[in-house]
Amino acid sequence: MATPNLPPEILKRVQVLQTEIEQLQISLNAIEQQMSLMNRAMNSIDGSNFIQEELKEKKSGDEILVPIGGSNFVLCSVKDPNNVYISLGSGISKQSTLEEAVNRNKEQLSTLNSNQKQLREQYNQFSRMMNTRRSELVKIAQEYQIIG
Repeated sequence: MATPNLPPEILKRVQVLQTEIEQLQISLNAIEQQMSLMNRAMNSIDGSNFIQEELKEKKSGDEILVPIGGSNFVLCSVKDPNNVYISLGSGISKQSTLEEAVNRNKEQLSTLNSNQKQLREQYNQFSRMMNTRRSELVKIAQEYQIIG
C-alpha cells in the first residue's frame, strides 16, 4: 500500500500520534499487570483473614485445615491460636499475636485498595488520552481522504 501524500507537518503529527498511542498502550498494559498482582495479593490476604477468623474460634488442641496452595489443605492441630507468624518478606517471619496479624492485614488491604484506586484513575486517564489521539488520527485520515 502506498504512503499517502501528506504535508510534512501533518505526516510528522501522524508519526507523533502513533508513537504516543503505542506508549500509552504499553503504559495501560503495565497498569493492568500491576492491578493483577494487587488482586492476587488481596486474594491472599482475604484467605489469610478467613483462617484468622477460624483461629479466633479455636482453642489449644483443636484441629484446623490450613491451605497449602492450589486448593489443597493440611489438617493441623492448633498449639496456640493466638500465636501466629507473619512474613516480613524474603523468607523471614516473625512471631506475632493473632490480633496484630489481623490489624496488619487490614492495613495492607487498605493500602492495596488505595493504590488500586490510583491505578484505576491513571488507567482511565491514559485511556482517555489514547482515545483522544486515535480520534485525531481518524480526523486526519478523513480530512486527507485516507479513509472514507
